[in-house]
Amino acid sequence: MKNLFIGVDFSKEKVDVAIIFADGLTETAARVFNGFKTTVSGYKQLVKWVEQNSYGIDSSLWLFCGENTGDYSKGLCNFLYGKGYDMWLENAKSIKDASGLRRLKSDRADASMIAEYAMRNYDKAIMYEPLSESLAQLRELFLYRQMVVRHKCSFQVRRGEKRLTLEKSPIKTMISQSGRHIVSELNKEVEKINKRIAELIKSDEELTEVFTIVTSVPGIGTQNAVCLMVYTDNFRRFNYDSRKISCYYGIAPFGKDSGTSVHSDPHVHYMANRQIKAMLTQASLAAVKFNPIMARYYMRLVERGKKKQVALNNVKNKLIHLVTAMVRNRQLFSPEYKISA
Repeated sequence: MKNLFIGVDFSKEKVDVAIIFADGLTETAARVFNGFKTTVSGYKQLVKWVEQNSYGIDSSLWLFCGENTGDYSKGLCNFLYGKGYDMWLENAKSIKDASGLRRLKSDRADASMIAEYAMRNYDKAIMYEPLSESLAQLRELFLYRQMVVRHKCSFQVRRGEKRLTLEKSPIKTMISQSGRHIVSELNKEVEKINKRIAELIKSDEELTEVFTIVTSVPGIGTQNAVCLMVYTDNFRRFNYDSRKISCYYGIAPFGKDSGTSVHSDPHVHYMANRQIKAMLTQASLAAVKFNPIMARYYMRLVERGKKKQVALNNVKNKLIHLVTAMVRNRQLFSPEYKISA
């Protein structure tokens, strides 16, 4: 049981911290607050301050908690993990929804809210563990590639629109030539990133093994495999639970049934990572086209009256369940695999 709960509100240049002392759900002392810079020296000052205000409570009974804010939260979390402290990085919406109606909004109030959330829900805490160095680098490369591809697409669309809407003129020629040059350079950058991703996967034994298993499924290519790997921490983030992965990807259907008037068929929820959901859609379309097993499964659903989009979502679910089981069991795809509709 924890007795000291440290709520951390992350921002770009500083972190605001609140400490709650508790015995069970009962606070035993007044809350204390402070702020620190997001530097190694600031993190050291934070830990020292917590020690000075811990009333001698052993560090094994401390629980740091903060909202997952991506790179902003990574520095302190890695520092605390390296020092052996328990750090719980929770979804921001989970903390907000559990905190009820709030009128005051400030960094100090947010830190206090996070500490209170940790106190009331510490039995559900999942302790932070950093990604392996290779997987962390793969994640950064993947995200950088996505950004470059988005910019390339925007320049292609812009150039195409100007070619259609502008009459011949020196300005139109300049825009067209400039856009063509930028797209060409971005294509070279994408090729460079693809090559670096392949080298990174090849240099790490675990990444190579998981990548080989995932891409053995017809329809799942390099980018979809990398997307799955980086967003699921090589499938360990959800403890190889394919249902949780499907929910995170936004392809698990949820219905509504309440009273006598609210009855809706199950459908996918809007809360999802849209980027990886879109990539999984591409994988499912490729699987229906090139994977005979998935193609037969898709056609059976359509013949039974399922709408094509619903049937395609079922294919996405099957792919997630199949790939997760393959990685968990360290098995390659088998053409004899059978799907029950």
